[in-house]
Amino acid sequence: MKSLKGIHHVCIKAPSLEKMEQAVEFYTRVFGMPVIRRWGQGEKSACMVDTGAGILEIMADGSGEAPGPIPHVALAVTGVDEWVELVRQEGCPITMEPQDKLLPSQPPFPVRIAFFQGRAGELVELMEEKE
Repeated sequence: MKSLKGIHHVCIKAPSLEKMEQAVEFYTRVFGMPVIRRWGQGEKSACMVDTGAGILEIMADGSGEAPGPIPHVALAVTGVDEWVELVRQEGCPITMEPQDKLLPSQPPFPVRIAFFQGRAGELVELMEEKE
């Protein structure tokens, strides 16, 4: 019997091997995401890190056309403001300061969110669900 388990991973493409390695180092050191596998060589290298609730795949794209077609990666967090200060200290540009939003879904979805640009050029959303 088949079933849907959820998202397996989200992929981000870095424009170079150097940017990919910077991204891997950032997610492992700042967020504590362990590397679970690596493959490829040079400008076709890739790595997967475990977010605790899914996988973030980070790939080097030697064509220089990164970031890829994913508009952003959303990380479920608590303490959005504290995370923003941490990534700001790491030199990541904050593209949207923390804000409380009420997403107009049914039922309405209250969240606190912020966005920053990661090491591979990816846009990252920090999302905290509110009661």
